[in-house]
Amino acid sequence: MNSAPKTSNRRGFWPVALSVAVLLALGATAYKISKPSEPGRQAAPSENAASRYAPTPRAGVFRSTSPEDVQTFADWSGQEIEYVIDFSLRSTWDEIANPYDQLRAWQDHDYRIVYGLAMLPEAKHLKVSLAEGAEGKYNRYYRRLAQNLVEHSQQDAILRLGWEFNLGNWRWHPAEREDFIGYWRQIVTTMRAVPGGENLRFDWNPSNGGKRYDSTRFYPGDDYVDYIGVDVYDISWANNTYPYPSECPADCRLERQKAAWNDIYNSKFGLKFWSGFAAERGKPLSLPEWGLWDRTVNDGHGGMDNPHFIERMHEFIHDPVNNVAYQAYFEFDVGDNGNHLLSSMPESAAVFRDLFG
Repeated sequence: MNSAPKTSNRRGFWPVALSVAVLLALGATAYKISKPSEPGRQAAPSENAASRYAPTPRAGVFRSTSPEDVQTFADWSGQEIEYVIDFSLRSTWDEIANPYDQLRAWQDHDYRIVYGLAMLPEAKHLKVSLAEGAEGKYNRYYRRLAQNLVEHSQQDAILRLGWEFNLGNWRWHPAEREDFIGYWRQIVTTMRAVPGGENLRFDWNPSNGGKRYDSTRFYPGDDYVDYIGVDVYDISWANNTYPYPSECPADCRLERQKAAWNDIYNSKFGLKFWSGFAAERGKPLSLPEWGLWDRTVNDGHGGMDNPHFIERMHEFIHDPVNNVAYQAYFEFDVGDNGNHLLSSMPESAAVFRDLFG
């Protein structure tokens, strides 16, 4: 989880007969894309270069390792949930390579799994480094993980390898460009080489926002990336945004929410930047985590119950210019780190159900 983020129209005058032929061809292509590749599982979304004909974004959610809670959210929201976000434990190499609880929980369900995959274990007594990973010293753990995914019918999983690496609290936060890129390529090459692992997909996934840390320096190359993802939450430290003043009626809150969205979207490494970067690389954009954030218990820099954020995110997600392949709301309360639950933010929940349901 994050610990801190036009429509193009076809133009021209075509003869009627040619227009019909084009529409039929597009319809046939759409059928081929949407047709399940195997019984009981959804086919992967289109992963061609960013296109004027962007597919409808697939809907997902994070509800911990709980198929029942995912179904409850789907019923409540009115969405067809096709993707689920999950994270394995990551204290040791064994937890990274053998996430059996998650593998077994999702094995008999039709969801496409999007795993947050650690690049290094977090146990402090383990002496590990990105540099050693770049030398191939940890490849065996990722080979075993790929084998596990295939054995548990999750050979089409999307792997958010080293997610939010631009945040300094992660052990895989890179200092040296060559170490991060070299290690990323080792992992991707190793996992794709496992029999049955050819359809594993890799999401290069920084967190949104900021002005100083240029995550693009650590982009591992188009051959090693299938999606460019960005995690985005309703948080801001810009002037006249959050926290709200003690006396701040509805109009005051809305003005600050608009200013926060401007920061989220237009900051140096904001959503507008990432949409453009993905388009330049010819990759679909993903939003593996997004959500509201009530940070009252710590610093107050979240918008809390903010329907304006939901509205703007809906516009962004469904604008074909942004070519969003999938998006997943982070429906979870993380305690001292803040609350994202729509169920505790009634105004936003109503707007979410109306727009996304």
